Amino acid sequence: MKRYLSLILLSVTLVGCGKGDRAVPWRSIIVDKGHVCFSVDKTDVLSRYNISSMQGGEYKEFATNEHVSFSWPDSCLNLMLRPGYTYGVSYTLNGSNYRYVFFIDNDWNVSSNQ
Repeated sequence: MKRYLSLILLSVTLVGCGKGDRAVPWRSIIVDKGHVCFSVDKTDVLSRYNISSMQGGEYKEFATNEHVSFSWPDSCLNLMLRPGYTYGVSYTLNGSNYRYVFFIDNDWNVSSNQ
């Protein structure tokens, strides 16, 4: 039985998860205090977004929307972001999925390591 289980695990490891990208690509967004823009290009279409953060050990979603069709200026949001935390963003722009992570320090400076 152990041999059979080991063979299955080895097969799954060697086969992988299929073809395609392993991770969604990074693409930055514009963050200015509580103002967030996914794009300022009027031809871009935002169709999904999620902005979240872990704060005080609690998961918080600041903005989530799916099945939308927003172009600039509607692709910009005013949010109640708090300094001192890291935020994770996932969104779909022009049919492509992207992600972005940023940190807002206590002086409202925004940084990202992407």
